Amino acid sequence: MPRSLRLSLPVAAASSAAALPAAVVLIAELVQWHASRRGWGQGPEGGARPVPGPQVVLVLGSPSRPGGQLHPVQRWRTDIAVRSMHPVHGRLLFTGGRTGAPGEPSEARVMASHARDVLGVPAERIELEEDARSTWQNVQHCLGQLEQAGSITIASAPTHAGRARRYLAHQRPDLAQRLVPAADYRFGERSGWKVATLAYALARTIGRVLPDAWTRCCVTAG
Repeated sequence: MPRSLRLSLPVAAASSAAALPAAVVLIAELVQWHASRRGWGQGPEGGARPVPGPQVVLVLGSPSRPGGQLHPVQRWRTDIAVRSMHPVHGRLLFTGGRTGAPGEPSEARVMASHARDVLGVPAERIELEEDARSTWQNVQHCLGQLEQAGSITIASAPTHAGRARRYLAHQRPDLAQRLVPAADYRFGERSGWKVATLAYALARTIGRVLPDAWTRCCVTAG
């Protein structure tokens, strides 16, 4: 093997190793960007159909750190929620039950405390739902409050928020017509968590598809 080729191989390998993480981050950015632009209510003229009433920002829960401490994912979701609020008519509805040790605060309460104490949201503009244990329940348990909303914004990572919008459309198509976008996508923001969120979404999809495919294969073979 020529000496020049022997020298170039490690350089090429190093370049490929460096390019792979960058490609993964870029793919995650593109997927999250695309997700942030899907799932809005469609009125007669295309676009959402808000009705008279306040804007309700539904903030999806996520597990806290041990001791009921704010997790970075919770901070990200709360940041998205606060910057998505209408300055006058916006309200925050935090949802998420108690998933830590007995006596620890709920996911909703941890995030609401951050919004109030750190980000300066007045307490009277914050509501809690503290029983939900899944994204489906995040939506389901808040339908009563969402009925009072003029417009509805869902705050989370774009792919996760998109799943919640689909759940709302399934549970209450009429309320899904009131959905309006959140300020949930910013290029380069929380890139690591964008990758992790996308990986989780892919794992969920694979977990649903593989058992169904296996069942169909067995039925066909039988």
